[in-house]
Amino acid sequence: MIRIGIIGTGGMAHSHAVRFGKIRGCRVTACCDIVFSRAEEFARKHGIPAVYNDAEKMFSEEQLDCVSIVTSDRAHAPVAIAAAHYGIHIMCEKPLATSFPEAMRMVKAAQKRKLITAVNFSYRNSPATQKAAQLVKEGVLGRILHVEGSYLQSWLVSKIWGDWKTKPSLLWRLSTRHGSAGTLGDIGVHLYDLASFVVGDFAEISCTLKTFDKGTRQIGEYILDANDSMIATVKFSCGAIGTLHASRWATGHTNSISLRVFGDKGGLDLNLDRPAPETLRICAGRDKDKSTWRPVRCPAVPDMYQRFINALRTGTKCQANFETGAKVQAYLDTSFESEKKGGFIKIKLREVLNGKNSECSCVE
Repeated sequence: MIRIGIIGTGGMAHSHAVRFGKIRGCRVTACCDIVFSRAEEFARKHGIPAVYNDAEKMFSEEQLDCVSIVTSDRAHAPVAIAAAHYGIHIMCEKPLATSFPEAMRMVKAAQKRKLITAVNFSYRNSPATQKAAQLVKEGVLGRILHVEGSYLQSWLVSKIWGDWKTKPSLLWRLSTRHGSAGTLGDIGVHLYDLASFVVGDFAEISCTLKTFDKGTRQIGEYILDANDSMIATVKFSCGAIGTLHASRWATGHTNSISLRVFGDKGGLDLNLDRPAPETLRICAGRDKDKSTWRPVRCPAVPDMYQRFINALRTGTKCQANFETGAKVQAYLDTSFESEKKGGFIKIKLREVLNGKNSECSCVE
């Protein structure tokens, strides 16, 4: 039996509890939240026997095989490093940390104890995402040249998720004082992971961030200063170029993520809003001359929770581990640097990441 602890019992934690609960041979045996009453309610809902409001006490008193960290971003590093000290394997929500140096401290703490780690980049759960990466890696599209990706939401211009002006669960995402890195850190991080997983590592980024006037600069304790929209021009390590953009002002798009990849032998169109089998389409071979797009059948794949448990059982690395998360964190840091300085900035990854965790799929 794999014994799991969940740290942070807010909205996303419920998904973790349900997903882990469906995996045979796993049980969530403890949970922790700084708000003890919230942890108690969470435990009652999911049948969890042990409840804490101090993570380190939970680590010392419970016999845990692994933990899932679903706290605010600022708490990821201290909680993960503490778990590593106790030799507990770790899954963490995205983004991994609040900076690349902080992410690297997490990487080193886990490496020191030879732990299995995972970052919950949830769009890798899609069979279409996995198939797209496979097609690129196998050279079906040839040499990758051009990439276009977007992640669009509309809750700042609609009430699709309720009135953002009255919902703390949305307001904090607009306030850097409350730990938000804006659209870039919240949904841009998913787009960066998706593009780098399917196409390959980033080499340089030029990024523009924008915070739009909302009629007021502050609502209650929330200062509305986090970025609402982002546009990044990316140079990939394999020579391809691309544009990635995200916004919360995209009317008509509840939560839409898509990626288009073009090579010298074909192109693919991945849109996670489209139902299968149209989620992934390809235009290659003889179809190029007629601009004909065909749906791609995508076999079922394990989600990130199952991948993490599989890695624990086999002692192998997760597809998206702390090293992957640190790399994406470097992309975020570089984007903020580009916004301040202007122009392209080279991605500065330390030797521990260079080559060893490359996911570049471009074919030269």
